[in-house]
Amino acid sequence: RGPWWHRRTSGGTAAAMHASLLEGGESDGARRRQWLPRLRGGDDELGCCSVCALFLCLMVFLFTANFVSVLEPNEYGLLRNSISGAVQVDVVRGGLHVTGPFESFLRFPAALVTLQFSASHKADRAAVATRTGADPQDPDSGGQPIKISCALQFQFIKETLNEVYYSLGTYEAAKQRYVLLSANVVGNTAQDFIPTDFWMRRDVIASQMLYEINRTLWRSGRVMAKHFEILRVDFADSYEQTITQIQVAEQQKVVNEYDQQVQTVVQSIEVMRSENNATIANISAGASATSKEICGRARRDAFNLKQGMKAEKYAQLRNRLGLTTDQMGEFFRIQVLQQSRGKMVVGIPGQAGTRAPKQEL
Repeated sequence: RGPWWHRRTSGGTAAAMHASLLEGGESDGARRRQWLPRLRGGDDELGCCSVCALFLCLMVFLFTANFVSVLEPNEYGLLRNSISGAVQVDVVRGGLHVTGPFESFLRFPAALVTLQFSASHKADRAAVATRTGADPQDPDSGGQPIKISCALQFQFIKETLNEVYYSLGTYEAAKQRYVLLSANVVGNTAQDFIPTDFWMRRDVIASQMLYEINRTLWRSGRVMAKHFEILRVDFADSYEQTITQIQVAEQQKVVNEYDQQVQTVVQSIEVMRSENNATIANISAGASATSKEICGRARRDAFNLKQGMKAEKYAQLRNRLGLTTDQMGEFFRIQVLQQSRGKMVVGIPGQAGTRAPKQEL
């Protein structure tokens, strides 16, 4: 048993409720006697307001569910009647829109839509398997088998969205059609290029594929291709090994050519060094010969000057002292003896018939 305001009485009035409390006796204690006076309006007005509020909420919910549709900011919508299947011509984008009963929007993205062809689990389709054009070095090969992993971004045009729906149906159906068309264009365009173009001119191939995809999607799907990128190109393992070996050989050839150029420069330096050394040796030899010649001439001239000066001074000495030729000879001999160092044996003439002893000086 709960408080008095949770109990329901037969009369539904405050008086009846008060009487029932009094009939309960004193066993319930003071808790039953401490009841609050009823509010103005009574229980009947509160119930009526609750029912009205509930009815209003229900009407708002039903109106919103049946007459209001929501589109995301980056969504286009085509209003379609679920019973008749009729689709309105006007295309709307984003926001809240009042619709009729049994009507809903066919939704198409307004932003760029990405299609990916690769081995990723998020890809829309596996990599495109195709062949390249014939290799000029091997015309009989008919091209090389390749797998092209790529990504494409296209965009729906608001003015042509009705045509997309009438031709291809819903967004999912149109997307699958675009995947098929794009893969076919990639495979066909790849056959216009030789194998070496896929690593030497990949940007040219991507531009050509974007042009062809855009033309095909606009003609068959009324959408525009905005961006295209080649993510990866896989050749057969044997061909990739051959390409790697060829590239390694070409790079080694370039390295060898540069090495030859380096050796040529080194040999040129050695030749110039030898020529310079020979020139230096010739200059040094010429300078040494000239130096010796000059020194020889100087010594000769000095000797001649010295001897001339000696002759002149000895002549002056002879004339001044009045010496004879024999006396001058004796003078020179004595001078030589004075200038000599060490022991010298001199013979002195003695008397006739006797031999003078030798004296040691």
